[in-house]
Amino acid sequence: MEYHDKESASLSLDDYLDLLNLAIRLGDTKWQADIMATLQQMQEPQSKPHMKKDECTEQELWQCVDQINDRMLVLYNDLKATDDEDMQRELLDQMWRLKIARVEVFRKIRSIYL
Repeated sequence: MEYHDKESASLSLDDYLDLLNLAIRLGDTKWQADIMATLQQMQEPQSKPHMKKDECTEQELWQCVDQINDRMLVLYNDLKATDDEDMQRELLDQMWRLKIARVEVFRKIRSIYL
């Protein structure tokens, strides 16, 4: 799936709600707070009239990548610290979901430059 305009490149409100749902399922309260802050910013009037209310800037997309990477690092450290196979499977599952979310954000960033 390729995006052909910059309007399609930003994360929408629905995308952030999906990420918030993932953060809740993962139990990551810091990531939840970061996403909530971003959602709050989205509700404030946009300074750029060409942007839709539910779209985010390239900078916000990169912040989302940073948040995902930070969460993945925590999960990786948790994975190294446990010998419990069930916990390892759960942590790996969470990491795969985050990798998929990160790929989607990268696609949106990439589409800005196409």
